Amino acid sequence: MRKILAVTTVTAMLTGLATALAVNPAHAAVHKNSGAYSASFVDGAGALTDDFGEQAGELGNSLCYGCGNSSGTDIVVLWQSILAAEDLLTLGQIDGDFGPATRDATKAWQTRYKLAADGMVGDATWSKADDRLRWLSSSRVSYAGSYESGAVVLHRGDPNLSQDDGAYMLVEVYRYSGVKSVGGSRIEFNSMTTL
Repeated sequence: MRKILAVTTVTAMLTGLATALAVNPAHAAVHKNSGAYSASFVDGAGALTDDFGEQAGELGNSLCYGCGNSSGTDIVVLWQSILAAEDLLTLGQIDGDFGPATRDATKAWQTRYKLAADGMVGDATWSKADDRLRWLSSSRVSYAGSYESGAVVLHRGDPNLSQDDGAYMLVEVYRYSGVKSVGGSRIEFNSMTTL
């Protein structure tokens, strides 16, 4: 019974979300992301389900506990948002720092998706994560948790163009326990601009 209610709730949540985000003040910030590609921020082009996997090389190394670029960065906020949508972290644990809780949640996520559970977010982990990306609208993308536990909503490029390419912007993380707005700017690899 709980699973049926959970699926219904998340489906309704995502449907309502697509409608609610139709007019959003964040659009002004998203427009500059259209066609914006760089090794300094997460971007997408062409097929949606390879967007995260393409980033691993640009990041320069895996995200992990004690690794460079794994503290105080937007890319960690993005990964933690995915973990929160999967009910492996709380919304309060999304802070941009890849600490022991994020490492342990990453191992649980990797086990869930039948990957080597090393607690590091590298090529295989990013590639598996972007398999769960889906279009919500012409520019809004959703990552949905495997057990319908929550979702991450992102903008990809310009909201005025149909399925446009360009930089990603993190908007919100949804869980049954609540919603966390985390957006504000492009998702940078080496700095903190969201939250």
